[in-house]
Amino acid sequence: MSTLDDLRREIDGIDVALHDLLMRRVEIGKQVADAKGGDRGPYFRPGREAQIIRRLVGRNESYLNIPTLIRFWREILSANLNMQTHVHAAVYLPEGAEKVYDLARDHCGISATIERMDSAEAVLAAVADGSATLGVLPGFPMTSARWWPQLVSDRTGLATPRIIARLPFCETGAAVGVNGFAGDAFIVAGQEPESSGEDKTLFAVRDGVELAGAVIDEGDGYRLIEQDGFLEIPEGLERHLGGREGEVPYYRIGAYAVPVHAG
Repeated sequence: MSTLDDLRREIDGIDVALHDLLMRRVEIGKQVADAKGGDRGPYFRPGREAQIIRRLVGRNESYLNIPTLIRFWREILSANLNMQTHVHAAVYLPEGAEKVYDLARDHCGISATIERMDSAEAVLAAVADGSATLGVLPGFPMTSARWWPQLVSDRTGLATPRIIARLPFCETGAAVGVNGFAGDAFIVAGQEPESSGEDKTLFAVRDGVELAGAVIDEGDGYRLIEQDGFLEIPEGLERHLGGREGEVPYYRIGAYAVPVHAG
């Protein structure tokens, strides 16, 4: 039977091995960034990150609980990203949705800058003009802070904000929040979303257009519809139009990887 000193020495050895592996992982991340050269493409890889987390959750067979496991890896992933570009996250925290700040910090990591802004409009403007690398906004439906209709606007000469991720990526089923805030948030960035293999896509469609999917919210003459899968156009659109797609305005305002469940 191992003595207490034996166990402590084993822990010390594991710490050294973990540190070596973490340093090597960061080094490889830098090599990947260097290999991309000037054509780096989008910095954010939400689909790839979701695949990494799901794989780790699927093989977890210890006393290490899922939220703790994900917290470890979020910091590792964020450290790699902040090495390539400093992450400046703009967040909007309406009354009752103060938890959005914690979600942003947990996702972006301690190396990122988190800036609180006075409105969702300010967040989206910062993402569009590049002064913020991403925005974090409260989830739906929070009618006092309804921001998703702004994603249907064309921003000529600027990056078009799109929903690329949902927070938190680990769902516990706990009910939190008030004033319509369901405890979740969405990341918007000036890039298209990325498939993770298990996703949901969000479309804004004109009132009166009947399509399959969950109606998440309604406002400004549009309904927010969520459909399963990583889609370019809404499912059922061709059937609804009889093949005349251009007659029904719709906007693909983003997509996100389906979160994992802690239990």
